[in-house]
This record gives sequence, C-alpha cells and structure tokens, in this order.
Amino acid sequence: MTRRVTALLTSWLLLACSAAVTGAESAFPDIQRIRDSGILRVAIRAIDTPPLIMSDSDGAVTGSDADLARDIGKKMGVAVEFFRSAETYDGVVDVVARKEADLGVSFLSSDVRRAMRVLFSQPYLKQKRRIIYNRAAFARLQRDFEVESIVQLLRTNGAPTLTCAVLEGAIYGPLLRRDYPKIAVKSFASLAEVVAAVKEGRVLAGFHGELQIDYYMRQNPETAIYIGIEPEAHYPSDIRIAVRPDAPNLLRWVNVYLSNHVGELDASELLERYAAGDD
Repeated sequence: MTRRVTALLTSWLLLACSAAVTGAESAFPDIQRIRDSGILRVAIRAIDTPPLIMSDSDGAVTGSDADLARDIGKKMGVAVEFFRSAETYDGVVDVVARKEADLGVSFLSSDVRRAMRVLFSQPYLKQKRRIIYNRAAFARLQRDFEVESIVQLLRTNGAPTLTCAVLEGAIYGPLLRRDYPKIAVKSFASLAEVVAAVKEGRVLAGFHGELQIDYYMRQNPETAIYIGIEPEAHYPSDIRIAVRPDAPNLLRWVNVYLSNHVGELDASELLERYAAGDD
C-alpha cells in the first residue's frame, strides 16, 4: 500500500471517528431532545447590558454571555437560538422555568427564590456587589450623621429617609432590603437609569454588580465627578447558568463544560477584553 493511499485512509478514518463522536446519541433524554432538534434555546435579557449582552449594527447578539452561549452550542454540536423576550433578569428565569428555553445565560445570580423554579449550574464568574452614591449628597449627610462610609449611613437611624436604586427584576432589590431593611428601594429599567438617578440626586445611592458598574464608569468617565463607588467589599455574587427544571442531565453536562472549558472567569479580565473592543 502506497504512502499516499495510507495517508488518505488515515485521514478518512479520522474523519469517520470525528463524525461518529459528533453524531453520537446521548444516553440522557433531556440532552438527546436538544440534539435531535439541532437547536439549543437560550434565554437572555431583551435589554442590552454591556459588556454581557450587546447588539451589533445588524441586530445580532454580542457580548460575553452571548459568546459563552454560542460556545456551549458548539461543544454540544447544535445551533443556538436566542430568546430575548424577558426585560428583567427575573424574567429570564421565568422563561427557563416555563421550559420555553433550555438555558438562561444572562449573568444570573442564584438565590432561594429562583432556585425554587430552575436548576443552577456551578458559578462561572464571581463579582462583588457595589454601592454607588451621590458625592454631594453623601458629603452633607456624612457631616450630619457623623459617619465615615455610605454603608454606615445606610444603617443609621436616619436611613428611613434615604432611597437606594436597583435594577428592576434583579437580585439586588431583595438583597438590599435584607442588608439595609430601613431604607427605601426604587427600581429602574436599566443601569443607565440607576446611574442617572444617583447622579441627579433623585436617590442617594444605587446597588449593582461591579462588572457592569465598572464598565459603565469606564465608558462614561465624567460620571466619576458626581458619583462615588463604595470601596468596602460586599458579599460576592456568583454568576451561574439557569437550566430548565426537567433537565438534570443537561445541568450535569453544563457543569462538565464549565469545569473543562471555562473555569471561573475573572471580572476584571472580562472587563478589559470587552471594553477594549469598544475603543
């Protein structure tokens, strides 16, 4: 047998083996259902939330979570179809809970409410929860209440007169009410609206995750004149993938994927990677 024929046969065998692996059936019906359809349905938030979910000039979904979802589909050997009907993070969980999507890849934090309705993967990123505040308003209140930090102020007897902004349908509203039960909480549809409310003094402070806050401040550096960021570290927020409640084997597969191909992403590295693309 000539070397040329041997090489051709070797190449053919390698392709055949590769095809066999790609086309192999799963022993688990919740995974095989996706492979049979050829489509992984992924719920993400309808509203752009840079750098996690963005839209390019053609309307295609981009950003870190969109890239993650596409890679999951690639490793599973199927196409990815995005569902952008939910305007809030809780809404994304609702879509997955109703089994209208296989996964929710939308920078979701887990909590006891959400975990009653969907399965959650292991974390693929951890970030800190941050408080932003109106510098001028805090300076006045700092003098009146003799406090050193915004956290101390939110815990004072004067807290019932203070208002803090959060994103509607995000985990931060319940967390804020738990950690600072005296203050009033007001919800807004976007982080830009939260920042604007703090900047204009309509609320004293805002509560959200560090990655989106840092990204916003980097894109709008003039905001730092009016808004401060509390340097005190707060509870970490574990970011996970939501899995439909009737797909425990899909959950197991997603966890293997995250362990082998993602690990735990670093918020600062993610910020640098996607913010650099906007320059």
